[in-house]
Amino acid sequence: MKTAMVQGQSRLTNPHHVFMLLTLYRWLSLIPPLVTFFISGFSRATILAFLLAVSANILISLFPRQINRQLRARPYLLFLDLALVAGLVFLTDGWHSPYYLYALSPLLVAAFYFQLRGALLAALVLSFMYLPAVVAAARLAGGGPEWLAVVTAVVGFFLIGGAFGYASSMVRRLRQARDELTVAHRDLEVIHDLTVSLQSAADVEEVQERVLEAVTFNLGFERAVVGLVDQDREIITGWVGRALNGQMISENSQSYLKQVPLSREGGPVAGALRFHETRQIMNCSDSSDKWISRFFGITHCLIFPMVLREHPVGVLLVDAAGYEDDASRMQSLNSIASQAAVAIGTTMMCIDRAQRLAVQEERLRIAQDIHDVVSQSLFGIVYTLDGSLKLLPEQPEEVIPELERALRVAEETHNEVRQSILNIWPSQMTAVRFTDGLRKYTTDVCQAGDLQLLFQMNGDFERLSPQARRCLYRIAQESLTNVAHHAHATEVAIRLDVQDEQAKMTIEDDGRGFDPDMVLVRDYDREHFGLRGIQERVRILGGTCEIHSQNGSGSSIVVDIPV
Repeated sequence: MKTAMVQGQSRLTNPHHVFMLLTLYRWLSLIPPLVTFFISGFSRATILAFLLAVSANILISLFPRQINRQLRARPYLLFLDLALVAGLVFLTDGWHSPYYLYALSPLLVAAFYFQLRGALLAALVLSFMYLPAVVAAARLAGGGPEWLAVVTAVVGFFLIGGAFGYASSMVRRLRQARDELTVAHRDLEVIHDLTVSLQSAADVEEVQERVLEAVTFNLGFERAVVGLVDQDREIITGWVGRALNGQMISENSQSYLKQVPLSREGGPVAGALRFHETRQIMNCSDSSDKWISRFFGITHCLIFPMVLREHPVGVLLVDAAGYEDDASRMQSLNSIASQAAVAIGTTMMCIDRAQRLAVQEERLRIAQDIHDVVSQSLFGIVYTLDGSLKLLPEQPEEVIPELERALRVAEETHNEVRQSILNIWPSQMTAVRFTDGLRKYTTDVCQAGDLQLLFQMNGDFERLSPQARRCLYRIAQESLTNVAHHAHATEVAIRLDVQDEQAKMTIEDDGRGFDPDMVLVRDYDREHFGLRGIQERVRILGGTCEIHSQNGSGSSIVVDIPV
C-alpha cells in the first residue's frame, strides 16, 4: 500500500503528467469562447482568435514531450504564450474577453514548472501585455475600458499565479524531502543489514568485502577501497577495492601491498587517521596521492577514518564524484566506516587474543613438561653422578650400576624432550599432518613399534576450527600415550567423523582395560592424569567425553564437540 501511494504521488508530480493536465485545461478553457460565438455571433476577429487558440492547443497536444523539454530548458519560450494570450484579448473586445481562463494557462505553466518566483514574474509580464491590449481594444471600439474589471483581472493574475506558484513550491519541497527521506531510509537499511552481517563475518577479509559491497552495490557509489592499519609497522596496507559493477579493482599485489606510512609523509589518507576526521581530495591525479588514481581509478576521493577506541584500524576511500555536497550520504558513509572499524577491530582483537592464548597454552604445557619430567630427571642424574664421583676410585664396582641407572634416566629424559618438541602445535594442521603426526608420535615418542595404529577420517576436516583441531590432536596424543604405556595393547583404532554441526572422534584399543571410576577418583595419580586432561579440553569446547572400559576387555574414548 505504501509503495502504491508513493507511485501515485510520483505520477502526480511528474512533469509530463502535469503538462498533460495543463493541456487539458487549455482545451476546456475554450468553452467560454464557443458559448460566446453562439450568443453574440461570429466576426472575423473572433474567428481568427479562436483559430489561433485552437492551433496552439493542437501544436501542444501533438508534441507534448518536445515542448515540455524545450520549455524546461528555455523558460523564455513562455513569453510567446503570454504574447498569444495578449493578442487574443486584443482581438476579442479587451477587458470583457471570453479568453480570460485561457489567459491563465501560461501562469499555471510558470507556477508548476518555475514555482512562486516564475509564476509572479509571468503574472507581471502578462499584466504589462494585458493592459495595452485592453486599452487598444477599447479605443478601437470607440470607448474606454472598465477599469474596475481590468484591475480585478490583473489582481487575479497575481493571485492565481501566486497561489499555484506557492503550492508548486511546497510540492517541490515536499518531493525533495520525500526523496531525501527515501535515500536516508535506504541508507539506514543498508547500515542495519551491514551491521547484522558483520556480526557473522569470519575474518577481516570478509568484513572488507561486505563493507565494499554496501558502499558500491547498495549505496550506488562508483568505487570504494578499504585499507588496514599494521600497528607494528605503523603503515596502511592490505588494500581491497570494488567497483559498482562488482569488479575487484585491487587484484594485483602492487595495489594490495601499497604501504602508506601513518606519519605526515602519508598525506591526507594518513592525516585522516591521525586526526580522526573525514577528508577529501578534489583531484587525486594532480595531488601527492596519485597512487589512489593510478591503482584504483578514483579521482574525487573522500577519506573516512576507521577508528576503534582512539586506535586506528583502517581507512575507507570512496569515489564521491557528484556526492561531495550530499550531507546525508556523507553521514551514511561515516556510519559505515564506524561499523567497519568495530567489526575489523573486534576481529583483529579476537585473532590476536586467540594467538596469544595458543602461545600461552603451549608455553604452559612445555613448562609443565620440563618441570615435571626433565627437571626432576636431570636432578636425579646430577645426584647420581655426584655420588659416583665420591665412590671413585675406591669403590668402582658400586659405581657401574649407578652409572647404568643414570644412563637409563638420561635416555628417558631425552625421549621426554623429543616428545615436548613433537607436541609443539604446527602452524597449519591439515588432515594429512593430523594423521602423519599421530603415527610419528606413536613410533617416536611412545616407542610403540609393535602397536598397530588404524586411522579412519570421514567428512570435511577443513570445517574444523583451529581450536577444535588442536583439541582433537591433543586428545589423540594423550590417548596414544596411555595405550602405549599402560594398556599392553596390540592395536588401537582412531576414527574421526566430521558432520554438519558435530565432530566425533572414537579411540579404541584391545588392551587389558581398567576401571574408569577408580582411575578418575585418583586425583593425584600422575599415571592416569591424561584422562582428566582429555575431559577438561572437551568441557572447554562445550562437548562431551565418554570413557568406556573394564578390566580385561580393552577401552574406548568417545569425544563429541561442536563444529
